[in-house]
Amino acid sequence: MGKSEQYRLNVVCFLRNKELRSIAEFSKRTKNKFFTEMGSQSKRRKDFESKERVPFVEVDASMQQTETPLPVKTRADELRFALRVLFHQGYRGIKNILFPVPFWKKDEDRRWSIASILAISETPLWNPDDTVENKILTAGKIENLRITARKLNGIKVSAGQVFSFWKQIGNPNFGKGYVLGREIREGCIVPSVAGGICQISNALYDVAVRSGFEILERHRHSSVIPGSLAEQNRDATVKWNYVDLRFRSPVDFRIEIEFNSESMIVRFRTLSPVQTETEEPADFVPETLESFSTRDFQSLNDCYSCGRISCSQHSWNNRPTADFTAWILDEVWPELDEYVRTQWNPKDSVIVPMKNGTRWGTNRFNWTVRTAKNVQSLFLPALWRSFKLRYGSGKQTNRFSLNLELDRLLAQAAAKRIPYEASHIVVSQTLLPALWEAGVFAGRTFDVLMTRLPFFLLHERLNQAHTQYPQSETLNDFRAPASWIESEYRALNSAQRILSPHSEILESFPNQAFALHWAFPKAQEKPRTEKKGILFPGSALGRKGAYEMKRLAEEFHLPLYVLGNAIERDGFWENVSIRPFQNSWEEIGLVVYPAYIEHQPRQLLKAASMGIPVITTTASGLAGYEEKGIILVPIGDYDRLKHEVRLKLKADSMEALSQSK
Repeated sequence: MGKSEQYRLNVVCFLRNKELRSIAEFSKRTKNKFFTEMGSQSKRRKDFESKERVPFVEVDASMQQTETPLPVKTRADELRFALRVLFHQGYRGIKNILFPVPFWKKDEDRRWSIASILAISETPLWNPDDTVENKILTAGKIENLRITARKLNGIKVSAGQVFSFWKQIGNPNFGKGYVLGREIREGCIVPSVAGGICQISNALYDVAVRSGFEILERHRHSSVIPGSLAEQNRDATVKWNYVDLRFRSPVDFRIEIEFNSESMIVRFRTLSPVQTETEEPADFVPETLESFSTRDFQSLNDCYSCGRISCSQHSWNNRPTADFTAWILDEVWPELDEYVRTQWNPKDSVIVPMKNGTRWGTNRFNWTVRTAKNVQSLFLPALWRSFKLRYGSGKQTNRFSLNLELDRLLAQAAAKRIPYEASHIVVSQTLLPALWEAGVFAGRTFDVLMTRLPFFLLHERLNQAHTQYPQSETLNDFRAPASWIESEYRALNSAQRILSPHSEILESFPNQAFALHWAFPKAQEKPRTEKKGILFPGSALGRKGAYEMKRLAEEFHLPLYVLGNAIERDGFWENVSIRPFQNSWEEIGLVVYPAYIEHQPRQLLKAASMGIPVITTTASGLAGYEEKGIILVPIGDYDRLKHEVRLKLKADSMEALSQSK
């Protein structure tokens, strides 16, 4: 046995026999002997002295020569542990007051998106060895990671300054939204509020090591969970506030944290030219302390499946269940409502804007499942949104911009009510960008109920129309913020399925598309009449094809029925005879709708169900329904539109002539 191994074994024995003695005193008494034996240099001695040691961070289990059964924990053990923790928290609190470290703020500078990546760490969120009993602890851990990541993602740390994990996170025990997660304590995995956030501290330490940062304080876990960074000796356990992770960098850097359904990715970026992890790493810490050889692991008990009834932690067995779906719903469509009604499970959680919207003058949120048991409503933010859109938007207010901001408020309220146990989410598209930014999809699969084109395609379509009609103000009046475009784009590409009846939307996501069927109104017998009016079923706006419709009416000398009051400008319909459409379908013989954007073609569905011919563009999302008398033309192709209208008018004229004979 070498001197180094013998020395570390002595450390194990010392900690077992003197558990209540301050490790700081031990470090002071033994450090000179340690560095003499290991041949460390003076700089390394200084690094070691800066590391505060605490008595509750147990020594690596792989150094134990024999395995002994863990004793059953009693209430007295829990009390002693709590008192020791309280003592060290108080001591560290005083020390933090006397020797404060900086608090770092988020930096949203767009330059960081193209900055150099120093290093990346990717770790799995779910444990494949979890049982049905203890999987809920992992779900709680992931919820705690979501909350912690929101505090760390995007912060910028200045060169030469200290980063402290707990300075950024704060006390996780009170009013921060943390839930029961998994914590390794004295050889067991126990339920603990904010448990599991050490996965982020592990990743931060790992990336700091790869980036060549100076490690000021780091503590290893007492035991090793298979598959974790502790197995590679790249872990850093934390416990408020005395077991901290601290490091500093020679350059400014930014912390970025993102999730997918299976893993967490932590990266450091810098705008400075420095060595990255692909180059020779810096020698920043004593190898004797930070040896990265693989650590062995042993089987750990956990309080949800070990079955030790006499243990003081056994009361945690009154646990919730996991693996159900959360439905985060906004405006209802008949097609979406039918899907939710048939796929919803009684154990699922449902969040709707209002349970009884009819009382407040709206049926936009009347989902069939709103009366079920596990349904929550976002009544106040939903009522505020309806009020602002109906009464609070003047002529100078851009409704599109206002809608986005109100959707964000509703999504933020919904994010706080999503049960952390939910493993799958089905979400309405209007709430998707804000929920993505809130990180609620971390560790979860999710589907999206699509009700419009994604922002990036919507903007392309508006730009296309504005190029053809630059005189239109409504085609260039607003674009969504870049952050919303990016958030929605990333969320949609991460979604498991995209659900919609709209064919154009589904064509944009061929690998994720799940087609629903348009709900045609019940077929009605259209009264026969000699009048064969032409209906333009939209407002006189450029995105609805008003310019093409006006040109058609002028060239063919057609009177029009027009649905909708919005208009491009005063006098837009000059030289065209128009009448407001008041649901007088018996007077309509043809529907023409050359829209650039149409997400919910209800009037076209109604016309088709009554046997009225429809000529529209592919933007209406009705591909595959040509047998219903729907003729589709390319978007913005006026010549093709004119051709189809001419053929239809000619056919109608021939039919009228034959009937007169």
